[in-house]
Amino acid sequence: MPFKSRVRPEPSESVDLSKPAARSGFLPAWRAILRLEATPHAVGLGLAMGVFVAFLPILGVQMILAAMFAWVGRANVGAALLGTWAGNPITWPMMWVASYVIGIALLGEPGAMTVEELQRTLARLGEPPGASVGWLTVLDGAKTLLWPILKPLFAGGLVLGLISGGALYFIGRRAAEAFRSQQPA
Repeated sequence: MPFKSRVRPEPSESVDLSKPAARSGFLPAWRAILRLEATPHAVGLGLAMGVFVAFLPILGVQMILAAMFAWVGRANVGAALLGTWAGNPITWPMMWVASYVIGIALLGEPGAMTVEELQRTLARLGEPPGASVGWLTVLDGAKTLLWPILKPLFAGGLVLGLISGGALYFIGRRAAEAFRSQQPA
């Protein structure tokens, strides 16, 4: 029996996946991250990096980027992945509007696009390219159309991400310290 001598983890080191509440959700994931052998600083920093990335308008690669930042910064990768959950379909509209408004103010842009301008831009993006148009031309056209929207989104997202990430660093660090102090030695 080659697997019989395996050392079982302590109950505080693992999550019981047989219970329905432990399978999904924010709180079970947060508890699992707090149980990891990571310093409170690493947990707080990972959470901060994840929230920072959540404010950037880069859908589809947020978790990958947060994990890379956490790995390079020696933060808790699990906490960084959990921090990206701050950006979700419920919060994105608020995050993007706030990022856009702050970005316009920071960049000194003349003002937000009107609804008609936005509709024209989105309609032009949806037009099929001509037969003789290459994909590089299509990407260049998309960049030309989207950059006036993405530039303030990125600028405002960087500011809001830094503020939110900074605040959540201290919250995550405190939570990890409190969790560690409650655990028996």
